[in-house]
Amino acid sequence: MHRGALAVSAFVLSTFMLLTGVLVALPVEHAEADSLDLGPDGYFSALEDTDGDGQILPIVDNETGTPPLADDATGWVNTRRILFGKQKSTVAADPNSTYQSYKVSGGYKTLAKGPVGSENASSYGVQNHSEYTSATTSVGSNEALLWADDVVTSIFRFDSVGSSYSGTYRNSFEYAVSQYQSNLAKVADDKDSTNDVAGKNYSDIEKSSLRADIVEGVCVGPQANGCALASHIPNTYQIQSDSDYRYGAFPLSVGDMRKYLNHTQGPQKNANLMCPEGNYCLNTTTGYWLRSAVWTRERQAFGVYYNGELTYPNTDSTSFGLRPAVRLQLDRLVLSAHSVNQSQVLDDGDSLRLTFVDEGWTLEDSRLDVVPGELMVSADEDASIDGYGWKAVDRAATDGSVFASGFSEDGTIDTSVFPADKVFDFYVWGQENGSAETGWSNRATTASRVTIKDGKEYAPPSYGIELTGRSDGALTAYRIGDYAETVFTQTGALKSLRLDTPEGLGTVLKTAAETAGGSDVDVVNPIGWVASRWLGYPTDPLSDDVTSTFSPYAGQLQLFAQELAKDTGGLGAAAGSLARLDGGPETLKVSGPGLYLIVDSTQGSGGSLPIIVGTKVFNEALGDDGGFVDFVDAGVKGKPRLGQAALKTTVSDVAKRIVNDAGLDGFDVGSQVEYEIALRVPDLTLLDGSVSFDEYVFDVFDVVVSGLTLPVYGSGVEVFVDALSSTEPQSLPSSSVAVSGDTLTVDGLKSLFAESDGVSGVRNQDSVPAGSLMRVRYTAVLNASAVVSAPVEGESLKPNANTVTLNRSYTGSVTAGWADNSDGTESKSAKANAYTFKVDVVKLDKDDLSTRLGGVGFEVSRDGQTLWFEGSAGVYRLAASGEGGATQTVTTHTDGTLSLQGVEARELSFKETNAPSGYFKVSDFGVDIRPEWNEDATQVTKVTYATSGTNLAYVSKDGEQVVVLDPAWSLANLPYTVGVGILVLLIVGGLMLVFAVRPYVLSKRAERDANLV
Repeated sequence: MHRGALAVSAFVLSTFMLLTGVLVALPVEHAEADSLDLGPDGYFSALEDTDGDGQILPIVDNETGTPPLADDATGWVNTRRILFGKQKSTVAADPNSTYQSYKVSGGYKTLAKGPVGSENASSYGVQNHSEYTSATTSVGSNEALLWADDVVTSIFRFDSVGSSYSGTYRNSFEYAVSQYQSNLAKVADDKDSTNDVAGKNYSDIEKSSLRADIVEGVCVGPQANGCALASHIPNTYQIQSDSDYRYGAFPLSVGDMRKYLNHTQGPQKNANLMCPEGNYCLNTTTGYWLRSAVWTRERQAFGVYYNGELTYPNTDSTSFGLRPAVRLQLDRLVLSAHSVNQSQVLDDGDSLRLTFVDEGWTLEDSRLDVVPGELMVSADEDASIDGYGWKAVDRAATDGSVFASGFSEDGTIDTSVFPADKVFDFYVWGQENGSAETGWSNRATTASRVTIKDGKEYAPPSYGIELTGRSDGALTAYRIGDYAETVFTQTGALKSLRLDTPEGLGTVLKTAAETAGGSDVDVVNPIGWVASRWLGYPTDPLSDDVTSTFSPYAGQLQLFAQELAKDTGGLGAAAGSLARLDGGPETLKVSGPGLYLIVDSTQGSGGSLPIIVGTKVFNEALGDDGGFVDFVDAGVKGKPRLGQAALKTTVSDVAKRIVNDAGLDGFDVGSQVEYEIALRVPDLTLLDGSVSFDEYVFDVFDVVVSGLTLPVYGSGVEVFVDALSSTEPQSLPSSSVAVSGDTLTVDGLKSLFAESDGVSGVRNQDSVPAGSLMRVRYTAVLNASAVVSAPVEGESLKPNANTVTLNRSYTGSVTAGWADNSDGTESKSAKANAYTFKVDVVKLDKDDLSTRLGGVGFEVSRDGQTLWFEGSAGVYRLAASGEGGATQTVTTHTDGTLSLQGVEARELSFKETNAPSGYFKVSDFGVDIRPEWNEDATQVTKVTYATSGTNLAYVSKDGEQVVVLDPAWSLANLPYTVGVGILVLLIVGGLMLVFAVRPYVLSKRAERDANLV
């Protein structure tokens, strides 16, 4: 009966869940993206810089993403064809007619994706040969250079004046002074003409995406003179100039033949240059003009025959037409897809069609409904809409591709193409389809976006970096590394990941790494190279600079960060920012997972140095909503934590800090604490020659408390002078470093930056000028006498302090902020605090909280490793593995208390090994120690606990201890256990069965005996 009731309940619940998911309405407005945030288009966004030179020239490189055709030897044939512009043969009076009513192919192909600068002198034959050389066409950022696959006009003469200059047709392309434009210029783009290609061959949405601008490599000399110089003068091509007028459509230059079409054979034939039919060009039969003049002959310009042969006809020739190029701006391009069905599935010869967003056109009251296997889009009626375009972008993809796309007349979209468990950005828009008559490209409303997973809306994780410290200026994050190939442990923690260099940042990151001292930096993935050496994650063998990420004053990672921060313009758009930080912790939201550079706008006036930190990684496998995870050993042996950082403020005169506590979680007893004393080299000219080198004092005294043990005889003390080397320690005179009791003395520092001035005073060495940074680094051990911190008021937050004092000579008055030692020296101190923590537990009876349970044993672990402790009577201190009388089982005192001391502030896992007689063991639980720091992250102001794993372990109301409840053996407490509870139930059930069956057995036995008689 009970089991059946459970089954019915489960069925009802599952049916309800199923019914609630049948139709979910997602109002698109709340998820609408910025009208220009359109995601990848699928074609241009996926073009790659295949040779690493920073330029994307698909023709020269042969597009690897295009299925190879029969004659794959030529890049032009192997490049995807794009339907663009109009294609119609009609009467000229028709407003939709193309140039001179000629039928055009409507086909264009991509020569390059910008940014590509103009090359001042590019020769298609012999370099620097006047007749074969010109500048090349520049391509802007997020822009593509397209070239028609055939001629689009009738034949015409290059020049437009001719007879007025003694019947000689010149090779001037244009001339602003006399308002002159050649026929070639006018036919390409002349707003005063009714037959210009730029004005007649494209739809309004296409024309709005063309960049009308100057073109390079043309003759703009006075038309009467042309651009001819004496043929014997070298480098005649240098007379070329940029155009004065702006062009949306234009002929290519002779230099473009080499730059974009890989033509280096002079006048020889080249299949990349030929018309598609091979034996004639559309509308002209003969060929097409180039805009470049023949620099040594005033009445000749360049052209190309139908068979791809370069030539230089007279400018009065009527055998050539215009094969236009355009610079297409991609910022409003939402989709590049199959010209017929708008899909991403392309075979050999299939053409692309482009869809551009009209920013002034939106869908009203649009809604995206999700049903099993379908998405349905609906909106207010709009007569211009032919249907709905859509695309799905895999959020994990980094190659600029579109996973799937299509067009739906009624708004019904089949989602069966979307794999389960994948997260997609789903874009949808109203669309007016282009055509051959109006222009091939589609016009779209502003796109709306929702994120979907498993056919329903999905809220992606919000990434951020938790910062502590203080900054009165803005903190800005720039993404400098992409996460890839994440691997998780069985418990869901991060095991490994790969760092990739973001597109477009390769050169910037490589240059910065080399400036910071790196050699043989990986060209393909410079940020991966930096991460493997300087980011602070121990490797085998150890990397060059594993402490860079902790030290605010030195290390190659900091030098790398400072180089990047000098000019953040090269890092792309900011990925997140905070207006200011007042202590924290506060989260700086960033655009997604990855490695970030965080720059403080007030660094120059004492703000934070730039810092580099990675986000945590989102593991979707951890429950329905996933979770952010760090490396399983984050914080161990100084391994940095992901997703959190402390601002690293600049230093003046003297400062001190701990450099191997990046996670700000303190230390275990027995751990090494690495200190760094930062000193500024003083300006010795202020002494006015009144102190000699021998008299000059510049000494450091470092005093520790009893909980810290200094290195024996000062061994391991290193001094760095960044002006000499930030990574190689400098040598000090013998006996400069000494340890006496609780004091470390370093008194030979002046030899590293000061020298006699040759008279009677002291001066700064030329190689170490005033203001240079010096760093003294050493390691102490947090010993068994260390004070521990806990959530108890009073002395509970007392640190293990370490104070350094700098004594230096002065003359005249004491420096402001310094103490006068009354012996010609002044002093100033700085302090660093080392913390270790404790966890206090009390064990109580679940049903009677006044009953305390002693003798309860626990094993305590961290990151899967069981810890060792030494102590007794409920008070234990962390011990090194297996030393002395150490144990891995700690036991509560008779009053139920247990105190674990000397541990780092991280989560501890408790496993009850034995419970008092008559009690069940409590389930495993965790206790996380959480210290809160002051505004500059130098002192702990509060400690709290947080529990997890079971509701039988919780933090007491006063916050000072963790209360753990053991359930007594009773039927009421059966649900709190598993194994023992079932056992008790079976025992009780068995006894009931025995009592129930015994009368029946006795009755049967009596009946049997009677039958025998």
